[in-house]
Amino acid sequence: MIIDTRLYLTVIAAMLWSAAAAAQSLHYSEAKALADESERGLGARDMQLLIETQGKFAGATFAQCTRQTGASPSNFTVVVELKADGRVQNSWLQGGTRFAQCFRDRMVSGFSFRPPSVPFFTSFEYTNER
Repeated sequence: MIIDTRLYLTVIAAMLWSAAAAAQSLHYSEAKALADESERGLGARDMQLLIETQGKFAGATFAQCTRQTGASPSNFTVVVELKADGRVQNSWLQGGTRFAQCFRDRMVSGFSFRPPSVPFFTSFEYTNER
């Protein structure tokens, strides 16, 4: 069977573009549900590693975003979809403050967690109880 290489590459490219477009078109609530599902599927060791990774990231990022924005954090949630190598592929934000936007931007550019499988979504939720 002879396969036209150009046709094969075109089909593969279309499939990849379609998958990327579908992830980007998710609404925040859909992405959050996928994050909850992904996190529930983690084993105890991977869950502990994710919590530690998010904690270290948040500790540094809260200080940076407070300095950068001059604002205190208020309630927000950032959901990210991770690539197989751990880098952020897509993000969603609930809570539109400058601090929350700074946190999301830093999460997109600096958060890394190598998921056990993809697609993998995770969320970081902050609630100010004051």
